[in-house]
Amino acid sequence: MAKAGYGKRHAPDEAPRGADDFSHLDAREAAVAAYIDRLPEGAAIGYKVLAEELPQYGQQACRSALDRLTRAGHLRRIKVHVTVADGGRRWVTRTYFSRTARDADWWARYVRFVRGIDAPGQPPAPGAVEREHPRASQQPQQPQPWSSQQPQQQQQQQQQLPQRQPESAPEPEPGVPAPRSEAYSVLAALGGQEPRLQLSDGECVALEHLVDEWFVRGLGREQITRALVAGLPASVHSAGAFLRTRLENKMPPVPQPARTDVHREEILGALMMCAFCDEDETTATLVDGVCGDCRADIDRDEASGATGDVPDTFLARPRQPLDVAARVAELRSAAGRGTVTVPRPRR
Repeated sequence: MAKAGYGKRHAPDEAPRGADDFSHLDAREAAVAAYIDRLPEGAAIGYKVLAEELPQYGQQACRSALDRLTRAGHLRRIKVHVTVADGGRRWVTRTYFSRTARDADWWARYVRFVRGIDAPGQPPAPGAVEREHPRASQQPQQPQPWSSQQPQQQQQQQQQLPQRQPESAPEPEPGVPAPRSEAYSVLAALGGQEPRLQLSDGECVALEHLVDEWFVRGLGREQITRALVAGLPASVHSAGAFLRTRLENKMPPVPQPARTDVHREEILGALMMCAFCDEDETTATLVDGVCGDCRADIDRDEASGATGDVPDTFLARPRQPLDVAARVAELRSAAGRGTVTVPRPRR
């Protein structure tokens, strides 16, 4: 994974993944694009890292592939000005990858409105402004003028409404036991799962408030039952005392409220960067996301054939047998020294 802020980021509104996503690219560029597309968010996708992960291509080949992906509209590097937790500001560089090819105008609009990705402070896109702010012709409804007769009218209307009587709990029928709480039922059901934890009615009532506290702290019926039944000793002399100790000692912690002081990153600005160097759109002219100097270097490497696959001498394979004597004789002959015969010692 790359450092925070420097890894891969997905561009929004991508098409669903399919088998022919990169069929319009050459074989090498399609292979690199498919590999990048399947990397997780935040993974490093520099040409040096790709050369280590893709052994069939070298660094120059991966650099040339990234250049062609940038030209095709799948890749852009964007420098973003953000605020940090202590109130300071810093610039971070992020590499955005889009499975769907985008033109230069789309990327230019996306840089201006980095919406939906770590951008709570970014201004909304032009299309969202009209939806959030209605037109001036749609004026809000004006409130009615206040009248001194309104309180009397409201009081009369409340008196005319039928008074609702408070509902009282239905009295249990004779011979029918009163309904028990869920905590009571959890305790009463323990004896059916584990005979050593058979409780009386009084013990269930005495322990009922402890089980209620477990419910309040977020545990469910099955979780409480497992916590009480698991790891029992060979014999339990007093189930009520044993469960009281276990309910008190294994009481879960009080749930903590969610943190509200977490810093939300606010984007103050964004600039398009060259895909291979630190030049941005304010210091150099970028054509399809690449500055002129880097484009000249890549064109020169492609013209010299330096962006092909890894040569055979750099591939991992068994070492070929070498005739050392013949090689030394060849080197001496090339240096004009001739061949020297050294007698071997007799054994």
